[in-house]
Amino acid sequence: MTKEKITIFSLLLISVLSFFAFGLFHLAKFETTDEHLWKYGRIEQYWQAVSSQDWEKTYINDKPGVTVALVSGFGLLTHPDAEKKQMIPVAGSLFEKYDISQTESVNFAFRLPILIFSSLSLFLFFWLAYKAFKSYWIALLTIILIALNPILVGMSQIINPDSFFWIFGGLSALAYLALLNTKQKKFLILCGILTGLALLSKYTAFMLFLFYGLAAISKIIFQKPEDASKTDWKLLSALTLEIVIIFLISIGIFSVLLPAVFIKPEYLFKGISQFLNAKSVIALFVLAALAGIFTTYKKNLVGKFSSAIASKRHIASGIVCLAFLLLLIISLANVWTGQNLAPVDALRDAAYANEPKEFNFKPLISKETNVVIKNTELFIMEAYPFIFSIKPFFFIFILFLTIKSFSKKVSDESAAIIFPILSFSLLYFISTIFAGIVTNVRYSILLYPLFAILGATTISEISKNFQIKKEKTFLIASVLLLLLSSYTLWSLRPFYFSYANIFLPNEFSIHDSWGHGSYEAAQYLNSLPDAKNKVIWSNSDTVCRFFEGKCLRSRKINLDIVIPDYFVISK
Repeated sequence: MTKEKITIFSLLLISVLSFFAFGLFHLAKFETTDEHLWKYGRIEQYWQAVSSQDWEKTYINDKPGVTVALVSGFGLLTHPDAEKKQMIPVAGSLFEKYDISQTESVNFAFRLPILIFSSLSLFLFFWLAYKAFKSYWIALLTIILIALNPILVGMSQIINPDSFFWIFGGLSALAYLALLNTKQKKFLILCGILTGLALLSKYTAFMLFLFYGLAAISKIIFQKPEDASKTDWKLLSALTLEIVIIFLISIGIFSVLLPAVFIKPEYLFKGISQFLNAKSVIALFVLAALAGIFTTYKKNLVGKFSSAIASKRHIASGIVCLAFLLLLIISLANVWTGQNLAPVDALRDAAYANEPKEFNFKPLISKETNVVIKNTELFIMEAYPFIFSIKPFFFIFILFLTIKSFSKKVSDESAAIIFPILSFSLLYFISTIFAGIVTNVRYSILLYPLFAILGATTISEISKNFQIKKEKTFLIASVLLLLLSSYTLWSLRPFYFSYANIFLPNEFSIHDSWGHGSYEAAQYLNSLPDAKNKVIWSNSDTVCRFFEGKCLRSRKINLDIVIPDYFVISK
């Protein structure tokens, strides 16, 4: 093994160990809002359903979140009756009291498998990235950007479908890029399996097929026009067939591990219908039919069309980069002017206040609001959490890519990566508007590993501007990223998931509490004199799980019966 490879693999190991070490810190000492539903119900339900062959009950959630049960289910080995032991008996029905030691023990047992799995997955990320880019250095940079991303470290501490969606979604994307680069069937099969596991995490994974389509198109157009002219219907058919095979394999994996679909097929169609309705299916069929007719009667039409686009490929990548750059600039201008362009926080608060009515922003947005203004504000709102939770250097990267794309100085290999990632990200935000979903950092979780790939590709392009050897540039970049990112994580500990970049003014937030900080609030209350006899009321039971005293069980308070000593409120 060469010195270069030893250096790369050493930095890889440091990255993985850092990810695990930061994730292990404080692992049991917090409680997020929905985790109890998984620890004390859904995970056990899945395995009981499998053992009793009650297949319909393997459908445990509308995400569907099966991968949570598969991995976090190891916690059942040490805590098979966790739900029964979580409470300490209290006289009457007015109060509730939790066993703190049991809470921490259960948290550790169910979260540790997720953290271990996430850490090990980084090695698969590295291998797939190497196969996709034929570069150990780009693969290493991808892993560093993933492993030391505060959002992903924080997510890997939580019992939630998103903890697996970013893993399997990111791996699926890399597997498909490796397939395009190597044309090896093993990556076709692997991509199908990983996509199936992504679907078992969240139905949102159906969006991956959009990414596959964009990546396939990019492979055709980001090459010399004379090479693109060789594109014919056979190549298009082969690319389409590969995506169809990936779809079929993924559905097979999905169905085997979620056998409830054999009892109620609507569990599968429910996920598909979120992204493909009857009209869109008909439209795709008509477009495919028209394309087939044209390619039949017009010889080499596909080649001519591909060649024409390839001749303007730098404009195509430049436009996408510019569109994302404008989104960044507008988002910055919006928060720096007190959200005068788009009242993002007010819109989000209105949507939550109007629940259960979905995607209702009254009185800020009504039916009379101009459609363009409305959708522009909503688009800024949807992108807001992601834009201000990526590292600041990505703003510089996008500016660099925009300038270089229009000046035709981005390699075709890099452009074929940049174009699908940025265009997919923009379409992802647009899709949330049509789906009627108010995004948060979790809902954008798939984009973080994709941006790690984008970041590594951009650094590769930047390295071409230096006179020193490319390997030295990569080494310097890797070490700098490791040091700076480690410092960021150290400064944030243990609130990794609450990360926001320096461009977001202090008066704004991209996060809801989601339970973070409840442990610290409980620790303060426990330090007070006679804490065991104190009574608190909270709008979330997350603080109660670490409080030595008693919590009021009901959301409503009758002050004639009891007056709480403290109120603990989280947004």
